[in-house]
Amino acid sequence: MIRIYTQSEKGISRTVGMEDQPDSLGAVFWIDLLTPSAEELAYAEKLCAIEMPTKDEMREIEATSRLYCEDGGRFMTTTVLSRVETDEPIIAEITFILKGRQLITIRHTDSYSFRVFSHQLLRTQDTNRDLVFIGLLETLVDRQADVLERFGTDLDALSKKVFGTHHTRRKGRREDPDTDDLRDALEELGRVGDLITRQRDALVNLLRMITFAGNEDSCMSAHDSLYVPLRPVSRDVNSLAEYASFLSNKINFMLDAVLGLINIEQNDIFKVFTIMSVVFLPPTLIASIFGMNFKYIPFLDTEWGFWFSIVLMGLAGILPLIIFKIKRYI
Repeated sequence: MIRIYTQSEKGISRTVGMEDQPDSLGAVFWIDLLTPSAEELAYAEKLCAIEMPTKDEMREIEATSRLYCEDGGRFMTTTVLSRVETDEPIIAEITFILKGRQLITIRHTDSYSFRVFSHQLLRTQDTNRDLVFIGLLETLVDRQADVLERFGTDLDALSKKVFGTHHTRRKGRREDPDTDDLRDALEELGRVGDLITRQRDALVNLLRMITFAGNEDSCMSAHDSLYVPLRPVSRDVNSLAEYASFLSNKINFMLDAVLGLINIEQNDIFKVFTIMSVVFLPPTLIASIFGMNFKYIPFLDTEWGFWFSIVLMGLAGILPLIIFKIKRYI
């Protein structure tokens, strides 16, 4: 889909699709290409006299493939975390091209930030290429900030679940999270940690693009320097990157803590088996003694010998439990 935004005396107008599209740039200030067809891509290339990057070229990880100047235009590709509300978030590539008085954007995934900004743009009366470019970046940064806040909220909920005061062990009561709860928390931490890692990578790419866009010497055909207008956006991205690093460190701490709690739960299970083996060891020894096949065994010919051995084995089992209780092993 292709959307072309033009400036007129009546305000800002938008045309969608290939019908009624202008034959020259004229008052056009923004061309938005969303999963463009071959026909739409060829039309945009002819209209702007540049060669648009392909989807595979947008996915290149080299800095020289994402940030470069060609045909009098400044090509900048960044990544954003998209579809966060779904079960399958993805990293989406967005290419910004600044040439002359026009901004061209290419993307293959629908973006919430673009939808919000386009609605706001149509309500304004006057704008230009630079304002649209900066406005898009600010909307993208705001969206990434909302995503990070959501991740922070999820981590706070997990922290309360794992370390909450209602899970504290008390005498005579076991209110600790069981192993299944801890495993669920571990899986959730892994999911959030993966998303935060992707988000940090996207913020790094966004910061590189903003730095490149603000460098007035990066392209000889640049009309105006964007260094000053982009400084607030750059500061916001830096602060988000620091917050993402904080969340990443918090996840590492919680992962270590959850693994430690799982180990404690497993140690408690082994502790039970150890105590039971120690408790049943003396009765087993007594039973073995009285079960030996010798001719003369104490109390063998008495009527109460069997009950004596049973009581002796019971006392031998209870005595270790009393000692463990006094020592607070249990």
